[in-house]
Amino acid sequence: MPDPMLSGWSTRATDDFAVVAPDGIIVHPIPLPGLLGLTLAEGRLPPGDFAVHAHRSLEQLTYVLAGRLLVTMGDPASGETVELDCGPGDTIGTPPLVSLSFRNPGPEVARVLYICAPPYPADDADTVTVDDHRSLTAPELDAALARVQAVRAATDTHFAALADRIAALRTTR
Repeated sequence: MPDPMLSGWSTRATDDFAVVAPDGIIVHPIPLPGLLGLTLAEGRLPPGDFAVHAHRSLEQLTYVLAGRLLVTMGDPASGETVELDCGPGDTIGTPPLVSLSFRNPGPEVARVLYICAPPYPADDADTVTVDDHRSLTAPELDAALARVQAVRAATDTHFAALADRIAALRTTR
C-alpha cells in the first residue's frame, strides 16, 4: 500500500464511529491518513439548542450540508454577539476564543462539515464550554495561552518531520 503521506486517498464519515462533543453535538470524525495539520468531521444536529463553547487555539469552518441552523458567535473581549441564519452551502468561520453556539429550529436533523486547524484533539482539550456569550475570564485566557503554546510545540514537530521527509525525497533525486 502506498504511503498516505505521499499519495492520494478517499475517506468518509461512518455511522460506526461517533463522539459527543462538549457542546452536545454528535460528531462523526472523518479519518485523514497522512494529514497532520487539520481535522474533518461531520456533525449531526437534531432540533434544539446546543451549549455555548469556545476553542482555545483552533480555527473552525462549519459548512452546512443540510438543514437550517441559527449560529450565535460572541466577541471574546466585549461579549457582543452576532446571530447568523444558515442553510445548505453556507460556511461559518470561527477564530480562536470566539464563543459559538448552534440552534437547530427543526424539524429535520441539520448536517454540517467541521474543518479544524490545528487538528481538533481527541481529548477535547481545545474546547471550553461557557455559561453564555461573554468576555473570557483571566483563567480562561490563561488556559487558552497554555493550549496555544502546546499546539505550537506540536506544530513545530509536525513541520520538522515534514522537512525531514522532503530532505529524504531530495536524496533520491
